[in-house]
Amino acid sequence: MERRSPRKARLLVNIPPERVDEAAGNGPSAKAGDIIELDHGYTGPNGEPMGMVVCRNADGSIRWAGDVFDSEIEALP
Repeated sequence: MERRSPRKARLLVNIPPERVDEAAGNGPSAKAGDIIELDHGYTGPNGEPMGMVVCRNADGSIRWAGDVFDSEIEALP
C-alpha cells in the first residue's frame, strides 16, 4: 500500500484557544501563517465544513493540534 504525505495548508487566521489542543503538542499557540497538515474533515455544529489539523515543529514533533473551519485555511500545492 502506498503511503501518501498529508496534505498541507496555510492557516489564514489566528485560531481561538478553545479550538486548539495545546496538550497534544509542545509549542506556541496556533497563529496565522502556520503551515499545517490536514488530518480529517467533518461537519461542524452549524453544518459548516471543518477539519482537524496538526502543526509540526521542524523536528516533526507536534507543536499544536486543533479544529479549523475550511474558510480559515488555504490549501498548498
